[in-house]
Amino acid sequence: MKGFIKAMDGLFSVICGACRVMLFGIFAIMWIVVFGRYFLGKTPIWGEELVLFLMAWVAMLSGADALRRDAHLKITILDNFLPPKALLAVQLLWDAIILVVCAILTYYSAQTLSSGFSLTYQGLKISEGWAYLSIPVGFVLLVLADLERLIKHIYAWMGKPLPEEKEANA
Repeated sequence: MKGFIKAMDGLFSVICGACRVMLFGIFAIMWIVVFGRYFLGKTPIWGEELVLFLMAWVAMLSGADALRRDAHLKITILDNFLPPKALLAVQLLWDAIILVVCAILTYYSAQTLSSGFSLTYQGLKISEGWAYLSIPVGFVLLVLADLERLIKHIYAWMGKPLPEEKEANA
């Protein structure tokens, strides 16, 4: 368990760094497109395609990170009224539902991925399948992030500290 959480920390540290670089790229490319359109009268053909490509990857990768950090939008009104054990039960239920749905979506997005490689971005001269690849990769990351949350909630339900917490307290 300790190794799994440490590996997840490392993986999501890399993912957050990649998302930062891609967001900076989106910002820079959009400035190039705007400058070209309004000041030079010529827009680079690859600009908008690359921005859309990067946006697809940022959306899927950051969604998994948001789930892992519990930073996504949710309605928490029940959290104030439920006892802690009942709240944990609700969280376990949601984690299980998210896990099943993301696993199903991973399967179907991987099946349809091959059709995207037959299309090509005209400006970038690469296959659109590379953008479509962000969908199954994102869902795999969502499954991993939710699996980690599920494990943590199960430990909390049992009233046991996580293995790395035991070592830190000893």
